[in-house]
Amino acid sequence: MTVAGETKKAFRYRLDRAIRVCVMRVMNWLTPAAPERRADFRQTEIQRILLVRSLFRLGDSILATPAIVLFRKNFPAAQIDFVGPRMSKTLFRNLPIDHHYEAARSFPKVCWSYLALLKKIRKVEYDLTVDVSGSSAALGSFIVGFSAARFRVGLKGQWDRWFNIRLGRPASLNKYAVLPELVRSMGLRSEPVYPTLSLSAGEIAAAGRRIQALVPGDAAPVLGVFVGGRKARGKRWAKENFLELAQRLRTEGTQPIVFIGPEERDLLGYFSAALGPGVPVIVEPDVRAFAALVANCQLFVGCDSGPVHLACALRVRTIAIFLQANFDHWGPPAELGRVVFHSNGVSIDLVVDACRDELRHASAGQTSSVAAFDPVLSGTPS
Repeated sequence: MTVAGETKKAFRYRLDRAIRVCVMRVMNWLTPAAPERRADFRQTEIQRILLVRSLFRLGDSILATPAIVLFRKNFPAAQIDFVGPRMSKTLFRNLPIDHHYEAARSFPKVCWSYLALLKKIRKVEYDLTVDVSGSSAALGSFIVGFSAARFRVGLKGQWDRWFNIRLGRPASLNKYAVLPELVRSMGLRSEPVYPTLSLSAGEIAAAGRRIQALVPGDAAPVLGVFVGGRKARGKRWAKENFLELAQRLRTEGTQPIVFIGPEERDLLGYFSAALGPGVPVIVEPDVRAFAALVANCQLFVGCDSGPVHLACALRVRTIAIFLQANFDHWGPPAELGRVVFHSNGVSIDLVVDACRDELRHASAGQTSSVAAFDPVLSGTPS
């Protein structure tokens, strides 16, 4: 995408977001706060549940998946539906939900789409609707509040006036711990459950053949290197650092594969020319095909971004590069990945050393296991 195209896209994103926030603020001002209710969810009959996470980034969708697993465990016979972006409908294939509603993102579609969405939701007559975004998104709180469900649950916060059950905010700030704590605070059975995705054996095998065609006859460990990250928020490492990292990993006997996301397409020519045929550079816009490629990696390296959370959800050992000291909030737990951060900046040596260490542990069979991993998941036949 050209610089002008990127600028236009960024402007539209800011405009869409500003309009949504403005509309939600007006609704927040015009509507009265819902009266508080109490419920023992272990004793109350719950037949229809709606989970809502109306955040539109890849990582936000992936981080919602523990809610699906935990509510299914607590209500095995219930209808469980989900509201989220189109991306989550694709990602959540094979996960235990019954129906997915799409939350529109762009103006002016949002002006009428949410009226139609709420009409569909209210027709179902849900018993329980839960905001699983941590009440951080006005739109999600609005959908929960106007769902007409008997119980409308979310965390206390700026947008909680539309809930009739307001939960205290969890003690942990880490995004991998928030949803299990939310479920526990509802009085339901909970346990540490990490984000997860379910790919079919066929999807994983097809991606494996694709990688083999790119690096025929190479038995070296495959390392995925994602060169993206939200540049506007200072999360993206310099392209020169990623280039040197890929080159050094190759000289150390591994097989790096560079992944470029849709927001980094302008880097394709740079990496392709500099790395040559020995290091494949892949742009894969289909999120499930991308996930299947990542699932074939022995190690995945990237800055704090959606693909890092995706790799963790696939149980691919992950190195997460943090350029800011917010890893307590967004960093994966040690069972899933290693956070690399330094107050003076993350050096290439620091990341290479982390890769060496992870591969050495993997070859010795010493990588951490995930005790709470639910086998409803990865590799499930379609």
